[in-house]
Amino acid sequence: MSKKLIFWILCFLFSFFGFYLIEHPFTVKPHVISGNGNFGILAIFLFTPVFILSWILTYKMARAKFAANTKMTIGIILFALAGCVLLMVEINDYISDLITALGGTPDHPKSRIYRFGWFNQYTNSLYFNVYTFFLSHIITVILGILSAMRRMQPNKKTRHS
Repeated sequence: MSKKLIFWILCFLFSFFGFYLIEHPFTVKPHVISGNGNFGILAIFLFTPVFILSWILTYKMARAKFAANTKMTIGIILFALAGCVLLMVEINDYISDLITALGGTPDHPKSRIYRFGWFNQYTNSLYFNVYTFFLSHIITVILGILSAMRRMQPNKKTRHS
């Protein structure tokens, strides 16, 4: 294995670990009362450079690896788009379940997150969960492939006289 691949794998795993930490230990469960604030923000700030590096490396890896075979690349893009649709359905279900467990949205008086807004210690997992992790990386792969395909197309500039 090349050093680049090992570095990408380690970065990808560390990024996943960051999403896991924010989703589980740093998100308060709906049945628990918390008045201590959102400690998940600390983890988000700490892991943000790792997340960005993971997306950049994933983009570069996809751009370098998947643009050689056009038929295979189109198949990968279609498979990735289908994966995105499935992940968005799961994210929607996840959000609906969490809002129900919290008793409603931030503007509902009987909600656990009443007047907290959409980003708080109960809702970190809306943004940082396994579904959003994979969705963001799949979108990054799609962008990398499209960028490589665009780069490989012949220059089609025409002159008008």
